[in-house]
Amino acid sequence: MDEQLIFSTNTTCTVGSLHSPNQTNLKQCSNEFRNGSCLVGSKYLLVAQARKALINVYRIEGSGKRESVEQRLPLPETVNCLEVVENNAEQNGNSQLPYLLLASTSSGKLYVWEMASGNLLTVKAMAHYQAITKIRSIIQGKYVITSGADARIMIWQTVDLVSQQDPKPLFTLHDHTLAVTDFEVSNAHSSQLSGKLFTVSHDMTMRCYDLNMDVFDKPQLLTTFTFPFPLECITLDPADRACYVGGAQGVYALPFYYPIGDRKVANLLSSDSSNILSCVEQQPGDKNADLFTMGKVALAKITNAQTSQLACSLEGSLLVVGDSLGKCTVMDVYSKQPVKEIQAIVANETAGEVTSIILNPVNVDNSNSLLGDGKTQSGFKIPNLQKNVFAREGLHDILFQIEDLQDSKVAPLDDFEAYLDQVAAEEGTFAQLGNVVSTVKVMSESEGANRNPENPDTAQRPADDGELLTMKATVGQLTGAYKELREMYDKLFQEHESLRSTLGEN
Repeated sequence: MDEQLIFSTNTTCTVGSLHSPNQTNLKQCSNEFRNGSCLVGSKYLLVAQARKALINVYRIEGSGKRESVEQRLPLPETVNCLEVVENNAEQNGNSQLPYLLLASTSSGKLYVWEMASGNLLTVKAMAHYQAITKIRSIIQGKYVITSGADARIMIWQTVDLVSQQDPKPLFTLHDHTLAVTDFEVSNAHSSQLSGKLFTVSHDMTMRCYDLNMDVFDKPQLLTTFTFPFPLECITLDPADRACYVGGAQGVYALPFYYPIGDRKVANLLSSDSSNILSCVEQQPGDKNADLFTMGKVALAKITNAQTSQLACSLEGSLLVVGDSLGKCTVMDVYSKQPVKEIQAIVANETAGEVTSIILNPVNVDNSNSLLGDGKTQSGFKIPNLQKNVFAREGLHDILFQIEDLQDSKVAPLDDFEAYLDQVAAEEGTFAQLGNVVSTVKVMSESEGANRNPENPDTAQRPADDGELLTMKATVGQLTGAYKELREMYDKLFQEHESLRSTLGEN
């Protein structure tokens, strides 16, 4: 298992890896705004182009991957942020195209397309009063969260976005006083709105909300963390143990279970009351207990880089820091030391800041392994995105595209008997050539006793003799019926000719 690292800057987009030196740059790719790229499955990357009403589609995985543009999707206007809503039905686990594509503009407009058909379902003109800074789909696509430069965060219900002409947000959060630059949602193993929402803003605060609708009737503000500098980005530990916030003065690690003494731990996200905690940089000799009594939390500094984007690895030990120079540094969270540095194959002066980071877990190539089939799957084309809103009168079909169903492979070490059956079935498939289908007929003991062991080639079973007689009788009946039909045909034909000649003479 490896993790694919995809990051874009103002002028380039790079596809690399956390644990290998592989790296490639995508051509004709520029992304001026943050969060302007998204993955479709694990094969295709969508990038909103800077100063162009266009989305470039790149194939980054599979046998047909390449650096050039796979498709270009024209848009009604230039968009900033992109997000896809996956198919949440269990039977569509192998779907190629997601259900919806969401895009935003600098004026706060929100577009919603159905990807399989290209229909434009919704254009929300005033989703935010200013530019939308991030779009995120949560809870298996049932809800969508947007943040904007108007200091507001909105939680939408996906069904409202696709069914109503003027959808309204489910909840609106307006505790921040300046632009909300980034947010993250904790892992929620539920089909309803739940988990915790973490937001960062230029007002130098990070706020944590509880989204559990079973307890509260609306998102509840749990804790507010103040920092000495504006915040640009945030990422969560996969196990929800800590979060990492970054800005112009570096990246800090904020543990949610804060040690305040010997065997004493404080839960910073407690729902007892709305707390306000001041975050300061940890200094040698500081005592957490004394600082905590004064409403302060000492945080460890990961790096001094001027940070624009953050991402955490799958196991939580590596932190990817995207800076204003257009490079990504992989940091070890515990030792706070850089592991590797990845930058675009261009001069740093022209790359610009890192605008988006995507970490995608990928399987190691198994084409040379025992179970690798080596098949080349045919690609698909995303339909052109419509520029006119689709009419909602009456019912309409919801389209989605799926791959061909493939039989799952059985590993020899898991079930050797099943593996032998699988190999035999595959061999039998290749052996059935032409119209001849060979089968193996198992004989019973009584049938085997009737065979002549001295001359098995000439031995016959009584059942075979009976079947042969029946077949001969059937052939005889068919032959007699054919002769009768032939005689009747000849007689009718002669009568027809005689009548024809008589009518001709008259």
